[in-house]
Amino acid sequence: MSNVDQVDQYTAAVHRRDVGRIVRLVLVLAIVLALVLVAMDNRDDVRLGYVFGDASAPVWIVLVASAIAGVFIGWLLRHRPRREV
Repeated sequence: MSNVDQVDQYTAAVHRRDVGRIVRLVLVLAIVLALVLVAMDNRDDVRLGYVFGDASAPVWIVLVASAIAGVFIGWLLRHRPRREV
């Protein structure tokens, strides 16, 4: 196998990985854009019920807080410590 063939083989592998990263970035940006557009459209107040009372807050704050909580929970699930056996 010549050196040129090996370079072509590894270049294709790097290219596929880069395309995957670009697709992932575009999806994340689309989700963030959708969240911002929904938040801009929902500026009315909503009542939030807690165990010991309630409060009111704009819907966009509730949406952003829910999105942040979802990202944090997803990060916790993905970055679990590995157990040594």
